[in-house]
Amino acid sequence: MVILRMTDIMALHVRYAVKKLMDDEFEDEIVDRVLGGARNDIEKIFEEYPSRTRKREQLRKSIQKLKKSKEVVGKIIDKINRIPLNE
Repeated sequence: MVILRMTDIMALHVRYAVKKLMDDEFEDEIVDRVLGGARNDIEKIFEEYPSRTRKREQLRKSIQKLKKSKEVVGKIIDKINRIPLNE
């Protein structure tokens, strides 16, 4: 009975040691291997391509032109509104 209890204790100790080794030592490596490709894909999603940069710059310039056009049209409308109407 005592020998059986000692073997149970040793088996539990070995099981605990293997689990701790897996958790501490191999967890990061397993995650890196499983998600390694996915991490690269996620980084690629956020990577800026030259074509996107050019399009963003074109949009920025278009927005600036629209803002200036709005100001010019506003000034023209103000001048038109100041013209007295002959009744």
